[in-house]
Amino acid sequence: MTRAFYGWLAGATLSTFGDATLFFALGWAASAFGPHVTGLVLTGFTLPRAVLLLAGGVLGDRWGPRRVLLTCYFLLAALTLLLAAAFHLTGTTATLLLLTAAVIGTVDAFALPAAGAFPRLFADDAKLPKAMALRTSTQQVVTLAAGPLGGVLVAAAGLVGALVIDGLTFLIAFACLLAIRPPLTSDTTPGESVMKDALDGIRLAWSEPVLRALLLTVGLTAAFVLPVTSLCVPLLARSQGWPASQAGLIVGATVVGSLLVTLVVARLGGFALPGTAAALGCLVAAGGITGLALSSVGYAAVLSGFVQGVGVGLFTSHLAPLFVASTPRSHLTRLQSLLSLAQTLPLIASMNLLGGLATAGPRLAVLTCAAGTTVAAATLLSVRSVRRAVVGVP
Repeated sequence: MTRAFYGWLAGATLSTFGDATLFFALGWAASAFGPHVTGLVLTGFTLPRAVLLLAGGVLGDRWGPRRVLLTCYFLLAALTLLLAAAFHLTGTTATLLLLTAAVIGTVDAFALPAAGAFPRLFADDAKLPKAMALRTSTQQVVTLAAGPLGGVLVAAAGLVGALVIDGLTFLIAFACLLAIRPPLTSDTTPGESVMKDALDGIRLAWSEPVLRALLLTVGLTAAFVLPVTSLCVPLLARSQGWPASQAGLIVGATVVGSLLVTLVVARLGGFALPGTAAALGCLVAAGGITGLALSSVGYAAVLSGFVQGVGVGLFTSHLAPLFVASTPRSHLTRLQSLLSLAQTLPLIASMNLLGGLATAGPRLAVLTCAAGTTVAAATLLSVRSVRRAVVGVP
């Protein structure tokens, strides 16, 4: 990979860390107003993203990912610093917290598709798995560190300090991106209307067997893998009488397993048949989730969480480059917006479904997640073009 790629990656990783710590800080500040306000504030992040992601994808294909990211980084830097000043002058109010979440979520809806497509501007098919794995692994490290560091930051500087730090990280990301020029370009198209261009992206995704299968699989894994750590592990731990620290170890083992796999792929490259490898990852993850449901002692649950993480790492590090490589350059950010939607909308539905199942016992909810993940593997393996797809062998 070129120095320009590492320069962008450094700036993007720093801005991701700033966002993650701010998300923690907003949730912590909102919790002082009760669970209802906390839920509204955290929903303020996700709802604008879900509504505007398709528009963000259209804009990225019209302007190009670099131009969109430069605009979003600048806006986020300016807006977070202005909001920091507002909190400093007026104090923390529920209205201002909700406004902050909505503003950042709105700009993120345009930044996320462009950021997802950006590694394609640095890598050909042979290098794409490494580029995507590098980006994924750095994001996982940030996720691992953001929680405890965010707590320290909020304790030391409060919400105003978190906003200032977030604004500075976006200024640095803006400067890094301004200084570099990706060696490859996307095919920008003027388009006619946002709705027509968005529908054109949906039509393309549904008409291409590989893209359709990958999006369906991402929706299934989002619905049945993501809730395991956020919803099922805490409920399972309480039902088993495990302390919160034990639940934290299980979640940490999942992140470590996934991170190890993505680091190996970043160093050595992925398998020659990424679709088959992604399906194998789903099966490994399903095995880990099943082990988690059947675990009666803490160390077995931690080991199962690690196995689940290994499977998730195999899945994401092979599916992501296959999806990008299968996308025409004229639709890079539009398809990335669909990928983000495929992770967001099914999760909203499955959280309620699994929460209802958990009332009959957390094990039932966890086993349902394992079954859904197995169906995701079958979806990939059922499409011949996915099984035989080749991204590039380093």
